[in-house]
Amino acid sequence: MNIKPLLGAVLLGSLVISAGCKPGSDEQVVQRNWVSVPALPIIQDAVSALKPTFSGKRDAGLMTQVCGLARGELTQHQVDENLKKAGTKLDDKAKDATVLLHNGDKAGQATSCAAYLATAVLQPVDAGEFMKSVTMPEEGGKPTQPTLQVDPARLGQVLPIKVAEAKAIGDVFALIAAELQRRPGLTVAEYRKQAGELFARLAPQYLQRIKDQLPPDGAIYQLKRLDTERFAFGSSLGVYFKYATDSGLVLKQNGMTWYGDGKLLGQEYPLQVAYFPEAVKPLLAAVKQ
Repeated sequence: MNIKPLLGAVLLGSLVISAGCKPGSDEQVVQRNWVSVPALPIIQDAVSALKPTFSGKRDAGLMTQVCGLARGELTQHQVDENLKKAGTKLDDKAKDATVLLHNGDKAGQATSCAAYLATAVLQPVDAGEFMKSVTMPEEGGKPTQPTLQVDPARLGQVLPIKVAEAKAIGDVFALIAAELQRRPGLTVAEYRKQAGELFARLAPQYLQRIKDQLPPDGAIYQLKRLDTERFAFGSSLGVYFKYATDSGLVLKQNGMTWYGDGKLLGQEYPLQVAYFPEAVKPLLAAVKQ
């Protein structure tokens, strides 16, 4: 008996069935309630739901302590001392991110830190991060009021970090999007849930990715725009970073959209989503070709 042709036929039959065809026919099952949806907004919503808050608000100071624990840069004793010096009293009954400051949950600390940093770069820019107060010389013997000016030294510290954080979310979100593409036919809610779970697992990778994506020393940055609606800058390494209140973050590398406008690493990563209920199938199938 010739086994090879038989084995080939079995394998071929398996492929036909796995492709969604009816057994014994070449007719492919049409999922009429599916539509193609970009992965980016779904992943973005999932990670936004993970962002930590303290009494309902973001707190950069407390998150610095949580991130220090998550990255292994601070010990529990050091965090306790830092909080004591700052006069911060923790509510042991709190059900928010406060518990991460003392419960030793490394996985939870990493997830919260990663979600905080990932969503921070998607928030309106706080110009105070790189501004300084300057008092001009007296005019006609009258003292002048202090004014805020851009601090070039501080700008040179902040902008590389923003580039690294934005590139890191592009990298990790693309990895999640590629994985979600391997799971066609879920609802938006199911994709959002799985995206959140995948980000939580990848949180340590995201934190490491920020370090990996830090631009090399010597890059030159040019502030393009800074007002209440736009924040944009470019670099000598081909990076263009723009945050707008009406369209969010867009990061480009050498003209390619690394993050934003529905794209990750230059691609949209569409998901085949069960966007409508099963009830629409007979309604669409009844339409004659």
